Amino acid sequence: MTPLTLTTTTDPQGRPVLKVAGEIDLSNTESFEKALAGTKGPVVIDLTEVHYIDSAGMSVLFAHAERVEVVATSLLTPLLEMSGLTSMATVRGVDR
Repeated sequence: MTPLTLTTTTDPQGRPVLKVAGEIDLSNTESFEKALAGTKGPVVIDLTEVHYIDSAGMSVLFAHAERVEVVATSLLTPLLEMSGLTSMATVRGVDR
């Protein structure tokens, strides 16, 4: 298991960016939720360094879908599409 790391920065438009790395699962979704809940307004969630996300992690994304833009690699993008998150939140794919 790859430990979860969460880093908050700002993008060029001044929006907060939550950079997530590692694996998101039941053991660490509380930290993920707290980091996201502690960020005001619209937020970009950068999942380009996430290698695994389970249903508990997905539930955090769904809970904040109205205010997030998710950036993910081609590894996670199909999961985000199949889950229906792409119809509720902006999801941008990147190739890595």
